[in-house]
Amino acid sequence: MIERIVSAGIKPDLYIVTPFVIVANGLRRLFRDSPLLAHAIPELDRWTRTHIGTIHTVQGREAEAVIFVLGAPNEDQTGTRAWAGKDPNLLNVAVTRAKEAVYVIGNKALWQSAGVFADLNLVMSRY
Repeated sequence: MIERIVSAGIKPDLYIVTPFVIVANGLRRLFRDSPLLAHAIPELDRWTRTHIGTIHTVQGREAEAVIFVLGAPNEDQTGTRAWAGKDPNLLNVAVTRAKEAVYVIGNKALWQSAGVFADLNLVMSRY
């Protein structure tokens, strides 16, 4: 999706957030390894540090869109999902950073039983 936005000549005004540091690091790596993004986004390394991170790193900032990557895709990661779902602040900060759109990426079947995420009534893509 990001590559299509950049291919269209649009500068991405978005944050990509997750509850987990390991997921944020992996997302930054994916972006830096993309040849298209490397040529299209000036100072890509800096952009990944300022626009991709944990929910805590974007507190107080806004963008047109937020992509909320849940992570913890394995069935046995119930404790990880429970940790993220016990604090309503995490979900609140993630979705209120967006001026226009929020995209949630995660396994709905696994996350719908994780605390406050049970109340998140959005269509989520499986990965």
